[in-house]
Amino acid sequence: MKSHINHEDPSLIKTKINEKTETINPLFQANTVNHNSLNEEMKWLQFLIEKRCKELFLEDETELNVGYEIPEPPKSDDKSPYSVTVNTHQLTVVDRIILALGIASAHYPSVLKTFVQIEESSNAFAIEAGGEYDKISRSFKPTFQTALFLLAGKDLSLWSQYGAQLINGSVLLKNDIIYNRSSAEFIHGKIELDTAYLNYFLSGQKPQLDHGSYFPGRLYKSDLTMEDIILEDNVQDQIKPIGHYIKALENGFFKTNEHSFKPGFIALFYGAPGTGKTMLAGILATTFGIDMYHVDLSQVVSKYIGETEKNLEVLFNRLQGKNCMLFFDEADALFGKRSDVKDAHDRYANQEVSYLLQRIEKFDGLTILASNFENNMDDAFKRRIDVSINVIRPTEITRKALWEHYLPKNITFESEDLLKHLTKEYTYTGANIRNIMKNVAMALHDRNETIITYSLISTYLMIENEKAFGKNQSRLSPFVQNP
Repeated sequence: MKSHINHEDPSLIKTKINEKTETINPLFQANTVNHNSLNEEMKWLQFLIEKRCKELFLEDETELNVGYEIPEPPKSDDKSPYSVTVNTHQLTVVDRIILALGIASAHYPSVLKTFVQIEESSNAFAIEAGGEYDKISRSFKPTFQTALFLLAGKDLSLWSQYGAQLINGSVLLKNDIIYNRSSAEFIHGKIELDTAYLNYFLSGQKPQLDHGSYFPGRLYKSDLTMEDIILEDNVQDQIKPIGHYIKALENGFFKTNEHSFKPGFIALFYGAPGTGKTMLAGILATTFGIDMYHVDLSQVVSKYIGETEKNLEVLFNRLQGKNCMLFFDEADALFGKRSDVKDAHDRYANQEVSYLLQRIEKFDGLTILASNFENNMDDAFKRRIDVSINVIRPTEITRKALWEHYLPKNITFESEDLLKHLTKEYTYTGANIRNIMKNVAMALHDRNETIITYSLISTYLMIENEKAFGKNQSRLSPFVQNP
């Protein structure tokens, strides 16, 4: 196979390629186990790049005395983050070339300078090497074709063999260590290393499970405890199975042969906005010492056919087996009732819900869905829910406890009658009461006062009424203080 090269002076290019590079970029000469591990990997990659590029310009195949053999990669027997990643994911040579190219592209561009020299020497370019060359920055960004070139050289049979492996997917792509965001043919996509993993290789700071801008969930941290939330008695009883499940998961209950129960658990929190569904989920995660991942529906739901499923697959695959909580707010946007099929769009939407039902059943962790209305959920999905909890609007007794709970220290109501009036006349949620008391507390701080009067709080009652119930519902109940 002859190289598809456009060049004016082949000897010039050969000279460039044959130059031996004895030194490595000083950026990774630091005497640490992290950088030493990367140093060896970059040397290996640089040697392979020069070897393949040299072969590219040989017109006589007999000049190749070692064939297309790939040099053995460095041993990964130290405790560096890079070696840990290689061993944990059991990376093959194919994977290591892809990962090394990603690291070089992100942090050590000088390792790729041979490709730059080819591009700049007498307007030459090498089609086999793939990649994207930027004339302004004089930089080379490797693509998956670049990895294929380093793996196969000029051997067409190896191109087919390794090409099939790449298309079938690398463990690096499945674990979001490397990205290919190209909408074009797979091998033409740029190799992009996740920034959290680059930081891990350099500093040792392990990536969180929600790493990556394309991951549709974010770690939700709450400093609140069960003492910070006021629940109706029936809700406190209904959430107990969630605690039992988390303990069972930790104690290996689902790994025994004594039953046929699946390890996943699905809970539905439903109730009016502001009743504390998200807060309750966060407190449960904190109480039982597990991480909660809040799903961002804007990054999940797509108008393009098949994209929603792909986004959810990334989510479930990343969190599978991690003993964590997956929280879907406004879950009816995903798990809502299927409609009568009137057109192709309806048919696809129903297929999407069917996929979700099957996929969420396979998830081996805790899933909590939040919705304003239980009846919005698909009937088939409701049958799969392990526990359904109505996080109701607080009763009068609970509202009184909430007003007192959010009352700052050293602040008092002007009378007990005012507290009774607020409790009885306004059917607020905990979120409504929190908002009002926050505004009142700031106003008192500004005035350097400590007494909540009706004239003061009425302003914020009207604001909250209008926000919660609409402009026509902002009228206040008259307050008459007993003499």
